[in-house]
Amino acid sequence: MVPLMEMPESVCVRLTRTCNVACAFCQAPPTNRRELEISDIEQISRFFASRGVRSIKLSGGEPTVREDLSQVVREIANTGIKPVVTTNGFTLSDDVIDACTASGGEFKFSIHRPSSENDEILRRKSFSEICHNISRVVGRGIRVGINTVVTPSSQRYMRGMVEFAHQVGASKISFIPVVARGRAKRGDLFHFQDADLDKVHDSVAVLSAEHDGSLLVHCIDIRNKDYWVVENDGSLWIERATEDTDVRICSKEDLMLPSPAMHNPRS
Repeated sequence: MVPLMEMPESVCVRLTRTCNVACAFCQAPPTNRRELEISDIEQISRFFASRGVRSIKLSGGEPTVREDLSQVVREIANTGIKPVVTTNGFTLSDDVIDACTASGGEFKFSIHRPSSENDEILRRKSFSEICHNISRVVGRGIRVGINTVVTPSSQRYMRGMVEFAHQVGASKISFIPVVARGRAKRGDLFHFQDADLDKVHDSVAVLSAEHDGSLLVHCIDIRNKDYWVVENDGSLWIERATEDTDVRICSKEDLMLPSPAMHNPRS
């Protein structure tokens, strides 16, 4: 049973752990192939709607590798929750864009360099396709945000990423300081010293003030804020800076609500 605790306005749902790129700092690498069924997602969404959650971030892995993503978007929207597709943007079907248009959904594109250097991060030639897909989404009037993982060696790209967000028509950019999870646990390459982490937060504050009123610039640092995630097996977790400090809230079964038909049987 899910504890009676206050839930955030937004929850992440990992639709899959499969991905079409291979970022070295991936926080959720493809450790298994389990995926939630459409019926599971619909019931989980109704559970969250009943607890006041307003949006669900569809994540992975890479959610666009699922051929049923457009249906997922529609099912979530049908429960009154706003679907937000978080994607590397490499591949994006017309069906998914249509579903987001119809449901009032949003896209968050995970981009970490403001040029084709991003290909080096994803380890796949993709930047031109990503920019094209952002243009397609913006052209449909869908709200777009940019997610950028910041590592100790990539802070110099932050201003360029803000300029890129402006250029492509994004309304928001979120800087995410890397934490020691998933692939990022390897070695010291992605380990922040306190002073460097302070510099990231200071840079976000400066950039936010500079672009106040034209672009929302903020920081998502799970060292300071719990991050609620439904894993690809359906279990609900509060993720923190390291995997050994995560808190498991409940199993998938605890999130299952009876279908509406069971509440209102027809004779």
